[in-house]
Amino acid sequence: MSLRRLAVSRFRNIASADIEFGAGVNLFVGVNGSGKTSVLEAIHMLGTGRSFRSRQSQSVIQYDESALAVFGKLAGGASLGIEKLRDGKGRIRINQNPAEASSQLAALLPLQVINSESFAALDGGPAVRRQLLDWTVFHVEHLFAVHWKAYQIALRQRNALLRRGKIDINLLAPWEQQLIQTAALVDTLRQRVFEDLKRHFFVRVESLPRDVFGALELKYRSGWKKGISFEEALAESRESDLAQGFSRVGPHRADLRFSVNGQSADAVLSRGQQKMLVCALRTAMADVIGVRCRPVFLVDDLPSELDEANQRLFAHWVSECAEQVFVTGIDAAATAEPWLKLAAPWNTPTMFHVEHGQIDPIEQNF
Repeated sequence: MSLRRLAVSRFRNIASADIEFGAGVNLFVGVNGSGKTSVLEAIHMLGTGRSFRSRQSQSVIQYDESALAVFGKLAGGASLGIEKLRDGKGRIRINQNPAEASSQLAALLPLQVINSESFAALDGGPAVRRQLLDWTVFHVEHLFAVHWKAYQIALRQRNALLRRGKIDINLLAPWEQQLIQTAALVDTLRQRVFEDLKRHFFVRVESLPRDVFGALELKYRSGWKKGISFEEALAESRESDLAQGFSRVGPHRADLRFSVNGQSADAVLSRGQQKMLVCALRTAMADVIGVRCRPVFLVDDLPSELDEANQRLFAHWVSECAEQVFVTGIDAAATAEPWLKLAAPWNTPTMFHVEHGQIDPIEQNF
């Protein structure tokens, strides 16, 4: 579902803006600090309920204002609205009606962000990679969110008991039973989606240099020792869990592992190669969910992250799997170049100039 209109007020350095977007590629150009990234950030808030730069709404609201507002209109006619107050409270509305959770926004406007922080997928912790997998599972398997929430509730209760220290072991039993039941459901859905994701990912990797990526492997780890059930793993870890005060095995410890010739990919690949691997992963994620909903990509300053050849390859990947893309850059020609040789409508970008929080459409003859 594409975003056709965005209205923003009191959002960082954007006092007020009302923008009509193109169906395919939308480019925002301007000097650093002009407000380009803030546009992407506002779209991200519309699709997730939060900024991708800060979880604290106070830092996003203009310094002399008490609230911010973001409103969007989707191609199908649905409307999304977010209001954030300086005291941390806020409201989410879908089609003018109150929404129960931000996950409802994500279901309507799935987003993929490509910025400098996105490339932590390889050298970041397991939580980063687990979140990427779960984003994909969420959009494919609609019961995943229910099972994952039930697992997390049981996990919190078990951990609370573990932190007490010496307890009657029988107190853990009901929560462990819920953990075992929900862990099986969560892990089954993750494994099913992972196999599809892996297939799409390696289709992308075939476009990368064979001498570098030919020995690449991608594996899913459930979060407990291979070859035994989660129930057995939980029983084995119970004594040490009691000693340390938290649960050390389970789906909350799951991970994706990238390796080259048996070594961690982040230790073998250059920074540029790692970035292309992450781009391959994220566009593969979009491929997997595309049977239900093609996502919108938010790409912050692509020319500074990838060289020209890899920009063109990434743009090609995005054109195959995305509904729409928003790209920022400093130089208009360099920002537009990767998209111009693609098939329509990706080769006719809509361009905006951003300066001091003011966003204006501009005509370009490419």
